Amino acid sequence: MPVAKKDLAKAGAAAGARTFDRPDFPGDTSRDLPKMDNAVKSARRVFDVLEFFEEHQRAASAIEVAAALKFPQSSTSALMRTMTAFGYLHYDTSRRTYIPTPRISMLGHWLSPALFTKGRLVNLMEELSARTGETIMLAVRNGLSAQYVHIIQAKLPMRLYVKAGTLRPLARSASGYALLSAYPDKEVRRLVRLINANETRPDRQVDVKALLLELKKVRAKGHAFSLGLVTPGAGAVAMNLPPSAESNEPLVLCVAGLNDALVTQETEFADLMRKAIEFHLAD
Repeated sequence: MPVAKKDLAKAGAAAGARTFDRPDFPGDTSRDLPKMDNAVKSARRVFDVLEFFEEHQRAASAIEVAAALKFPQSSTSALMRTMTAFGYLHYDTSRRTYIPTPRISMLGHWLSPALFTKGRLVNLMEELSARTGETIMLAVRNGLSAQYVHIIQAKLPMRLYVKAGTLRPLARSASGYALLSAYPDKEVRRLVRLINANETRPDRQVDVKALLLELKKVRAKGHAFSLGLVTPGAGAVAMNLPPSAESNEPLVLCVAGLNDALVTQETEFADLMRKAIEFHLAD
């Protein structure tokens, strides 16, 4: 572990584990969603429950899930009983805990079968997690945003917490920069026009000339890098993955963390990412 990371870990251990989980931090994706009526809110909660299990990867009680997601306990219990009745959760009566059934893993199997059968992307992310200790994320383009579809949370005492499904501005984030760098400038200009047309705040309008200069740097270095663009005090190193059977869409790999670590270890993290990609995704 690099010296900077050791110092960071010692400081965090002394102060106790700390995550950034206030409502306006990236772990909360609610601000990316429109206002919802009760029916839509119930549907959203189904996915929140599934993502809870994806993150924790163990059985849990309805009380624990409700507390973690800040849902009413009674409605969470009713929801999880319904999911059990439909075969998506298994209920252990002796321990009073729930866990997803294999039916969940089969729902998306047909979309990216190689991701589940070969596990190359998962192995790649797990290696980077072990080597860096930071948050490892896999992003795709979703409309005019970059979206994190799979995340391995950081293991450091002082860490960045990001929830799967979180959206990031396509033209104002490391993951977005990496995605845009794969497009020709003409297409980038078109996307920027759409982004600006949907942005009501004048101070949030994207300067296309500045963006194109940034993308030129990304292409030259082979990775994108940002500090505090979306989250004060945090940033990411992002790198495009080569086309593969794992996905029909372009994928971006990210190592995200607090500024103190990223400032000193950008090059180190980028080198680790490049070597891991070459090793795990070589045909």
